[in-house]
Amino acid sequence: MEPDDSKRPREKMRIVEADLTRLEKLAEMNKRLIEDEGHSNPMNIQQLVQRMYEWLRGDYRGYLALEDNTPVAYCLYRDDGEYYYLRQLYVEREWRRRGVATRFLDWMYQQVWIDKRVRLEVLSRNEGAIAFYRKYGFTIGCLSMEK
Repeated sequence: MEPDDSKRPREKMRIVEADLTRLEKLAEMNKRLIEDEGHSNPMNIQQLVQRMYEWLRGDYRGYLALEDNTPVAYCLYRDDGEYYYLRQLYVEREWRRRGVATRFLDWMYQQVWIDKRVRLEVLSRNEGAIAFYRKYGFTIGCLSMEK
């Protein structure tokens, strides 16, 4: 008889630094982020791998949230001097609405972003992200427009 995995205790979410060995996974998740937010970015996976490589070799740092050793979310940010700039936060579709993003941000504020404010940008049509960030306590600091 097969063991019932639903009764197995779940591992607590672990957060690890995203290093260069995880570029492919980060690029795949980034591709889904682009799709989900309705961004017009046409990059393919290989281009996203290269961009992620350049970011992580440059000013950006990344973290992965793992559940049972499976990546379920990531964030990418940089230190802009006066504040931290959160470039990307993504939670895999099947893990949404389970508190992953909230726990991830809580961890970032407790372990990493302890001395400065955090800024981020959200596409205006990404209503789910806007609602989430507002609920978490972010407010609109400026409004960027384009034509």
